[in-house]
Amino acid sequence: MKKYIDDFLFDEAIKYLGKFPATKKKIEEFLQKKIRNKKIYQKAIFQENISRDELIKNIINKLDKLNIINESDYLESMFHYYQKSYFSIRKIKNKLFHKGFDEKKIDEYISIQLQEDPELEKNILKKYIQKKKLENLEVNELKKKLYRQSFSESSIYSIIKE
Repeated sequence: MKKYIDDFLFDEAIKYLGKFPATKKKIEEFLQKKIRNKKIYQKAIFQENISRDELIKNIINKLDKLNIINESDYLESMFHYYQKSYFSIRKIKNKLFHKGFDEKKIDEYISIQLQEDPELEKNILKKYIQKKKLENLEVNELKKKLYRQSFSESSIYSIIKE
């Protein structure tokens, strides 16, 4: 039995979120792929008076109102995951942005983290050096490796001074 397209896509979004945590941007991309798929025309009834973009926005708003999409918790968990992976703050920002988070939310969250622990990147850097066993490297080699990992210049110099 065919469903209306909005119910069908809402169900598909719920299934997707059951498997993977996602941002609003990821859900939007997923739903656009679903709409582009030709098999959907056999499974769903399209309403003529509503555009596809509007339909997707309505579904995302519905998911947000029902608190099914919780980007702030997902942002927090991904930040801590990348922090435990010993990524620099710059690299964490970049990874979160590519995950689909809003740049303002990323900057806001990271500034809060830095206010709570101003030595955050320095601590990550120390752990990174220990994990990768870089303590015995020459200063210039160490700098090169740390720059490649996108650590800030101030953190690198403060670690080298110690």
